[in-house]
Amino acid sequence: MPSLGEWTMVELFFGSLTLYDAFMGVLTGVAGGAVLAAAYLMSRRGIAHWKARKLVHVTMATVIALTIVNYSNLSGPAFAAGVFLTVLFYAWAHKRSLISELLVAGSRENETKLNTFVSGFMGIVGFAVAFLVFFSEPGIFVAAILAVAWADGAGEIIGRTCGGRLFGIRIRNKTVEGTIGVFFFSTISVVFALVSFSTVNPVTVLPQIVAIAAIVTVTEAVSTRWLDNFLIPIVTSFAMWLLVFPTMPLFLPP
Repeated sequence: MPSLGEWTMVELFFGSLTLYDAFMGVLTGVAGGAVLAAAYLMSRRGIAHWKARKLVHVTMATVIALTIVNYSNLSGPAFAAGVFLTVLFYAWAHKRSLISELLVAGSRENETKLNTFVSGFMGIVGFAVAFLVFFSEPGIFVAAILAVAWADGAGEIIGRTCGGRLFGIRIRNKTVEGTIGVFFFSTISVVFALVSFSTVNPVTVLPQIVAIAAIVTVTEAVSTRWLDNFLIPIVTSFAMWLLVFPTMPLFLPP
């Protein structure tokens, strides 16, 4: 496992699966299955669907952000995905309506199962863009994914639970409290990524971090339906490249 400041992204080839890769893959795959099970049980018990959705949203995106940089090569993530799918298909074999019920459990009010599927799929597309374009800087990828997990997640959680209580303002179903939450957790996401997965000292680029958080906040505010899951990782990664890593080459290293 790399030491602090020496992180490199997973190598883009399918090689041997190390013991560490296998351990992390099993842990990740089982954890993903456990999160889906928890969301399913929450829905079955009558808990609001948006809470189950946010549980999956925040947890799964965080796991992706914090594990990809640790694998030796693509065999690790592929193994983790295989473990997760094995758990999912095992459960599906015992309950054929499981996938449909999981999509329902993750759907907001007035949303269809298709909307929920598209939201998740476009989120993965956004993650892939951040991964491939900024492959040589793990800090950018981690910040981009955590912005979706923590900032976007906090915006809805704070907006739904505390929104309108302090300012009493709601624009396009967005609240001031939720928007402040997005800004605060965007800042935390970038700082955490820089401290943990890069050699950049956040103190030296504090104005840039604030600017990135403001850009993410505006992106979340103007996004509708599934657009936030797609746009936030892309906007965050490009903003970090322009403001924090302007000399870094784009796309894959030679």
